[in-house]
Amino acid sequence: MSATVLGPNEAYLYARIGQIKQVHPSHDKVSVDFEGNPAGEPVWASIGRAFTRAQINLAIDNQLACKIEFMNTDPSLPILTDVYFSFLEQKSLIIKAEKIILEGTKEVTLKSKNTSTHYDGRSGRVTTKADYITSQAERSNKIQGKKIDLN
Repeated sequence: MSATVLGPNEAYLYARIGQIKQVHPSHDKVSVDFEGNPAGEPVWASIGRAFTRAQINLAIDNQLACKIEFMNTDPSLPILTDVYFSFLEQKSLIIKAEKIILEGTKEVTLKSKNTSTHYDGRSGRVTTKADYITSQAERSNKIQGKKIDLN
């Protein structure tokens, strides 16, 4: 069995980790930057598999790591082949969409330190806990219910 030894300039051209910087107006390619990019600035990359617009936007907004491969090992011909959607080390997550639905069949909890809002799908109850809760409205702020308890 023989091994092929690649020089430092050849080895990195098979795949690199990078980030998507922007989407081309034609939506058929993306601007990427990657480790060891000889251009020194983001370059246009082909899209190597089907990504939704939401996935691409999520990758851009959160600067997610992406796998960049190269056609014929040419660094001027990058191909975006994967986006790593792991948020384990992310300090923040940005989600942008015209409509966002978070759905849990039993419950959903939004939490930040000592504050939380818990949606219980089984009982139909929403519970918000915090040191201070502010409710503001430009026009009308309605509280409706068959029974309302205030302190």
